[in-house]
Order: sequence, then C-alpha cells, then structure tokens
Amino acid sequence: MPEMIDKRAQATLMAALLLVIGFAAWPTYAAEPALKNARLIGRFLDTGDQAVFEWPGSAIEFAFEGSWLDVVLDDRGKNSLVLDVDGRLSRIDLKKGSNTYRLVARQGAGRHSVRLVRRTEAFFGTTTLKDVRTDGTLLQPERKKRSLLVIGDSISAGYGIEGKDAKCKFSADTENQYLTYAAIAARRYDADVITLAASGKGLVRNFQGAKGRTMVDLYDRVLPSRRDRETLPKTDVIIVHLGTNDFSGGARPANFAASYAELLAKLRANAPDAMIYAGFGPLLTGEDFAAADKAVDDVVKQRRDAGDSKTAMIRFTEPPGASLRGCDWHPNEAGQKRMANQLEDRIEADLGWTHTQ
Repeated sequence: MPEMIDKRAQATLMAALLLVIGFAAWPTYAAEPALKNARLIGRFLDTGDQAVFEWPGSAIEFAFEGSWLDVVLDDRGKNSLVLDVDGRLSRIDLKKGSNTYRLVARQGAGRHSVRLVRRTEAFFGTTTLKDVRTDGTLLQPERKKRSLLVIGDSISAGYGIEGKDAKCKFSADTENQYLTYAAIAARRYDADVITLAASGKGLVRNFQGAKGRTMVDLYDRVLPSRRDRETLPKTDVIIVHLGTNDFSGGARPANFAASYAELLAKLRANAPDAMIYAGFGPLLTGEDFAAADKAVDDVVKQRRDAGDSKTAMIRFTEPPGASLRGCDWHPNEAGQKRMANQLEDRIEADLGWTHTQ
C-alpha cells in the first residue's frame, strides 16, 4: 500500500511539473484591468474596465516592459488612429466590431512607450478600449507638465488635412487631428492637448443655419453623443476657435457676442491662470471674415478692458497664392503648420515657452 501511494504522489508531482512547464511556454496576459496604468488624455467615459471615447485627438498612453502589446478595440469601422511606438508613427484603420490589434511586436523584451491618438471626430462613431494585453508588465506612463485645451470646429478637428486639393469632400480618410495646429504645437512643447471640436459647429449657429447641438451645447460633454457633462480641466493654454460657421454665408447672429463673452468668462473662472486665445481664420473671406473678426475682437477687448490681460486674439492668416488648402478649402498639413507657427509665436511671447523637441 505505501508503495502505491508513493507512485501516485510521483505521478501527481510529474503532472504538476508538466503543467507549470507548459504554462511557462505560453504567452501570458497582464492580469490588470484594461485601464490600469493606461493614461487617458481628453474626454473618456470610464466604466472602470473599459474606456469609451469620441472626441478627435483623444489619446491613450501605455508604458510596458516586454516584447509585445495588444489592445482590444470596438468600433463602427469608420475611425482611424495614429499609433506612436517609441517615436515611430503608423496608422491603424479600425475594423467593425470588437477586434484585437497588435501594437508592438519585438524579438526581445524591452521597455516601450506607446500612444494611440484618434484621428477622426465624433461624427464617425464611438470607439471603446476593452482590454490591454502584454507578455510583460504594464508600467505608469510619465505625465506631461504642460497642457493645451482647444474648443473649435472643423479646422481644429482636422477636416480635410490630408486632401490633395480643395475639391475633395468631407471624409474620415482625409481627416487627421494629429496634424492640426494645436496638436503640432503641443508636441513641440511636450504638452498634452485636449481637442473639443466638431465639423460644421458654431458657437450659436451651425453651418447653413442649423441651431441644434451647437458648441455651446457640446463642449462640456464627456461624449458628444451623450448628455453626460464634465468640468473643463485646469490647463495652461486655452484656444477658442469658433465663429467660422456662425458667420458663413452672410449670417450675422445677434447673440454671438454675448455667448462668446459668456464662454470666455466660464473658461476664466475655471482656469484663472490660463492664457486664453480667441483664434480666428483662415477659412472665411471678405465681409464674412470682417464681421466675425470684429465680433471676436470686440469681446476680447471688453475682457482686457475689464482687467483680463491674459486673454488675447490670434488671427490665423496665410500668404496669398500659397497652396495651403485641403478638402473644401480647409487648411491642409502645410496650412496647419503655418497656424501652429503663429500660435507658437504668441505662446512664446506671452508665456516664454521654448520648444522641447
């Protein structure tokens, strides 16, 4: 009887060893919830184990020690992301439904920095981060010391940046928030940027006169498609780039100035020390441009006369005849770079920032 017990014990031990060896040979998934150690930049509906996002430029950062990293994303199949792995960029066109995407695949283990940035705006539907998987260890990404906030329309969302000329129309394929003026400036200053922007939206009147779901209604929403609200974050620089759609086609909305003044007052109350820029141009021309420019400038002057010296206007201009237009006459990549340079000139003059990269 004792001999039989010993044989059974040996068999059990051998099976356990084989099981351990077998598991050691298989890839392992990090046991942490999907959002643990993921840094979310922008507006996200955080459910604890998933992150839902819609705003253009919404970004997710990972740091990990290992050889590979996967994410599980759910999408309508219309959106695309910029993938930045250790400074190397690529594009991910998301497929419909829930799918696994391998972001990093290396021969040996090492430390890696990974960033996903949504190129496309809320019009193309919700994206959900459902899971993060690695054969190594998820680490805590380093936080940025500076931040920018943008409240804008199609120009800030990245409409048509990658279009070949002004003849192409609105599409997800040619939209890219990563190449917008504010995103470019943020990278040069090693800052975060939160972009609350939607094509066709005005402050009080949308393109072609629609008055529902203007930026007054949307800018404080967690997701544009939902009514959940979120307080604007504390930030160093705020750019309000609205008015193009309000004044397009000869429109002159009577309540624009009052609504603009109210927005600036709310932004100042929330961020007492931020530099606030009222940006305008370069999409409107002629009398429409003049009317919008005057309305914005008047509101800024009122605030400065009242003692707010950290509110100023930026006129985004372009040289005559330059080929700086993408789809539907929106600034292309060269046009957005010029806008970034103009924004940076003001930031450096007003705040003394210098480029970090």
